[in-house]
Amino acid sequence: MQNELFEKEEVKKPATGLIIIKPQNNSLSKQQQTFNKLIKKIEKLRSELEEVGISLNDKLEYYGKYIYPLEQQLIELKKEGAKLLYRFFENKKLLPKNQRQSLGKMIAAQLDVIFKSQQGEPDDELKEIFEVVEGVSYEEAAKEDFDIMKSEMESMFEEFGFEMNFDDFHSSMTEEEIIKKAKEMEEQIKQQAYEKNEKKTARKKSKKQLEKEEKERQIEEARTKNIGSVYRQLAKLFHPDLEQDEELKLQKEELMKQLTIAYEKNDLHTLLSLELAWIQKEENNSGQLADDKLCIYNEVLKEQVYELELEINEMLQHPRYRPLQKFTMFAYQIKSVNLSYEKQQIESMKKNMAKDISQLKGNEKQALRTVKEIIRSFEVEIKSQIDFSQFFS
Repeated sequence: MQNELFEKEEVKKPATGLIIIKPQNNSLSKQQQTFNKLIKKIEKLRSELEEVGISLNDKLEYYGKYIYPLEQQLIELKKEGAKLLYRFFENKKLLPKNQRQSLGKMIAAQLDVIFKSQQGEPDDELKEIFEVVEGVSYEEAAKEDFDIMKSEMESMFEEFGFEMNFDDFHSSMTEEEIIKKAKEMEEQIKQQAYEKNEKKTARKKSKKQLEKEEKERQIEEARTKNIGSVYRQLAKLFHPDLEQDEELKLQKEELMKQLTIAYEKNDLHTLLSLELAWIQKEENNSGQLADDKLCIYNEVLKEQVYELELEINEMLQHPRYRPLQKFTMFAYQIKSVNLSYEKQQIESMKKNMAKDISQLKGNEKQALRTVKEIIRSFEVEIKSQIDFSQFFS
């Protein structure tokens, strides 16, 4: 079941080739130039969207096949290692006070990694170890962390002017319940934003505001009319029932499907691709689109540019790609993520940890020497982190 989460998804290729060609002995108008720039931008973004989608699916498949199993094996080794190290922390006579304190911090850090990485509740032995080294029960610590997160979320929403109720938000919620709650909150935010906008628009408006709104209304009306006009015009041309030739009929059936999907999605780029392709084929005059019509189209195309940029930026945030979020913050950087290097690093950690565990299981003298080496490495790592933070403070 787990491996199914990392299977590839089909990524559709974008349509290309939509452009207004410069007429002979004539130059393109400003609106035509803007149209071409926007079309090129959209096609570039669609290609980028396709490439990012392919890279994400490839990386996710590689992660599921090679890295995820290694991570699970490493977590099991960390659990075993934490339990073995705890024996030396528990016996106060084996280590000096300062080394014992460092060992406690190291075990706590190890448990933090384990708890964040594993699914479900930790076993009772790890919970007991956590309570001793942290001085608080696992359940109390989990509740405290959850309450802090909830408080931060409440503050964040208040800062943006939204009133959200977190009373039924609790630490024992399942992932499905959290997703459901997140969707409910999303709807509440939309509703509150709508109500705020309604209150804002209900206030007395200046002449300039009214003129702006009227212009926007006219643009929206013209846009809807023009997009609907394109659809109706092409629907007549592509309707398969009017075609006698069987081969052409099949072609028109496919074109009709594309046209209907594009119209339902308000996908102006695809509608225009079909319209201009027909114009160029039938009349060889792609410059016939009037500037007033192009002005409307350009407004819609600008929106599509924004939506495509937003879609690319948010791709990595999809729950499907959550395993990849630890390797990069941005979807456009996913192609440069070297997962084979990450695999080698985990394999190296596994090898070193297995070696340490083997030595911790050896005779008491050898095990104690290994513990002291591990503590020394941990202290050096902590000191380097402190020095590094001071360097940038």
